[in-house]
Amino acid sequence: MAKIVFGMAVPHSGMLGQAPEDWLTNGERDRKNPELWFRNQTWTYPELEAERGAAFEPYLTIEERTERASRCRAALDEMAEAYARADVDVAIILGKDQKEIWPDMSPSIAIYSGEDVHNGPPQRAVYAPDHHVVHQCHPKLATHLMETFQREGFDLCDLQAWPENVWMERQMKQKADYPVVPHAYSFVYHQIMKEDVPPHVPVLFNLFYPPTQPSMARCIEFGRVLRDAIEAWPEDVRVAVIASGGLSHFVNDEEFDRRVMKMLADYDYDGLSAIPDGYYQSGTSEVKIYSIVMMALQQTGAQMTLVDYVPCWRTAAGTGEGMGFMYWDPARQTAEAPAAEAPTA
Repeated sequence: MAKIVFGMAVPHSGMLGQAPEDWLTNGERDRKNPELWFRNQTWTYPELEAERGAAFEPYLTIEERTERASRCRAALDEMAEAYARADVDVAIILGKDQKEIWPDMSPSIAIYSGEDVHNGPPQRAVYAPDHHVVHQCHPKLATHLMETFQREGFDLCDLQAWPENVWMERQMKQKADYPVVPHAYSFVYHQIMKEDVPPHVPVLFNLFYPPTQPSMARCIEFGRVLRDAIEAWPEDVRVAVIASGGLSHFVNDEEFDRRVMKMLADYDYDGLSAIPDGYYQSGTSEVKIYSIVMMALQQTGAQMTLVDYVPCWRTAAGTGEGMGFMYWDPARQTAEAPAAEAPTA
């Protein structure tokens, strides 16, 4: 029978591929954003600045940015090493579409049942190699998962072929002659798996766009069914469950991030579900799929290893991205258990 042997939650921010000298350019986008989600409500940038002042100005120096970029790079390298040590045969990759392939629709949850995925240019260098690559998926396992979820009361979308990545043409003014996967998946292929991608099943969640967003409680239940479905798969394979997404963004909330990370480490599902849904909006919505990983790994006895937590700032009012790098490895639980305490910023 299949065995879950590894879990991971990893950010996929474009900032991870930028030189620290360029981080502040993202702040211009934040200043123009009329709906910056922060603590259960939306703010304009002037409103956020009035609320928080210029409290984060000290973190905008080139020295601070360089140090934090270095920590992020080291954490990503350690995450890739942890994944390689786990020696997995099959992966389930949890992510989302951010209007990259579906500009006019937002399926709540979709599972890709096709044969393969494509990565490469014109995807940005942090997400892809400089040439076209094709990675094998696992249609049989995808079908098994969908059948299991349907029996358990989940109504899913069966994505049988990747649509064109229209974001590439719209935002980057380039068009590939193959369907480039959304960045949530390409980041894992490139940064964690180093393009040595095992047969896998991409699962797509509508995390960003009301009203079809699955709730935190629904994602936790998804994790339970996913775990049971994987363990019922008759093949003798080692399975990883990987969530691709960040903590608080695009307004950094270090207090919230640390509270969530403690709940993740403690397997505190009630605590995660009790947080108002307005906290799980915009980029911070990606936290919801972290709960799927913890549910899938809990019965292995694995303790969460927090490699690092790095708030990365790009304006004085505190916009930016909270980068949390964490994994669950049952084989290393004893040695890694103390690492669940979050490092200081």
